Amino acid sequence: MNNFFLLNEAIKDVTIEEFELGIEKLNKIQLASKKDADNLLIHEDFWQFKTDIGSMYNFTYSLVSNELQILIPKLFGSFTATQEYFSNELDFDNKFPNACNGFLGINFSNLGISEIKQITDEELFKIFKETCNANLEFTSIKGFWEIKENIFTKLVFCDNVLEQISHFSVNDDRFKLIFEKLKILNNFTKNWKTGNFEYKNLGLDNSPDTPTRIRNTESLRTFTCADIGPKIFSLHIKWSFGREAFRLYYYPDNVNKKVHIGYIGPKDDIGF
Repeated sequence: MNNFFLLNEAIKDVTIEEFELGIEKLNKIQLASKKDADNLLIHEDFWQFKTDIGSMYNFTYSLVSNELQILIPKLFGSFTATQEYFSNELDFDNKFPNACNGFLGINFSNLGISEIKQITDEELFKIFKETCNANLEFTSIKGFWEIKENIFTKLVFCDNVLEQISHFSVNDDRFKLIFEKLKILNNFTKNWKTGNFEYKNLGLDNSPDTPTRIRNTESLRTFTCADIGPKIFSLHIKWSFGREAFRLYYYPDNVNKKVHIGYIGPKDDIGF
């Protein structure tokens, strides 16, 4: 999970014009956030916080444009209120260990927040998530599973995949190979913006099964995944570890431009 806390001090020392522009940028961040991955937090006393011009409540309802007077309550009303106030990185990281924690605001001058964690617009929001998630650490398969969406932002794992990989350790060379295949697949999918998934350009040994093979093994290759329901998987990545052949079956979703993972493991274990 990615956590983003609206730092009161980062909206304190601003002009009305800077505030209005900053609110518009924060709104774009909120629109770009994902409910299942991004946790937007705000302190419960936010509306009583005093800026250099006045309290947030008075500032909001008397000094800004009519459009923003409507937008601001809607924007910050979508945040999750918390009793705890996080004024620094240490407290925030201690509250949410092994997670990507950043601060939202407008002006971070002299606040002691690392530059990478100063989130003021949508582009910085995306850069922070990609940079942080790529460096998340895990020591077990369970730990990997808990943060997999943060590491591989363009991949959706079917629930049955956890059982398929649960017997590995993270130091197992077989799992390391799986991780590398997933990384390549995720990076390739990031550039998939239009049209169908061009699997031939993936840079891995992969192909679809033949129509006859699919028809004869349809029940064995049908996996149910979040958002798309049961689907017949045909495309698969192929590799070997020693004498053991492995397969990774995936299903590109042409609507949301993500790739669903249905099976990871030995070829012999899939049943066809």
